[in-house]
Amino acid sequence: MEYGKRTRVRRGGPARISSKNQVTLPAAVLRKLGLRAGDPIDITEEGGQIVIRRHRSRFDGVIGTVPGFTEAVDVEASRESWS
Repeated sequence: MEYGKRTRVRRGGPARISSKNQVTLPAAVLRKLGLRAGDPIDITEEGGQIVIRRHRSRFDGVIGTVPGFTEAVDVEASRESWS
């Protein structure tokens, strides 16, 4: 064993639900999926299992296909400019 090197040991066992109904997801899984803190996700139940998916806006497929609709719009910033 080399001194000075740390090896991460993967902890076994199930995740737990906190008293505030929070669950910590493994950082390695989030990195692999390209998810970061604050990213929206959808949580559903399918066949008795909890399923977590990256949230997809119904407009994701439209961006760039309609003239003048080429990027996501910050609604709050737009609202401020209307005043």
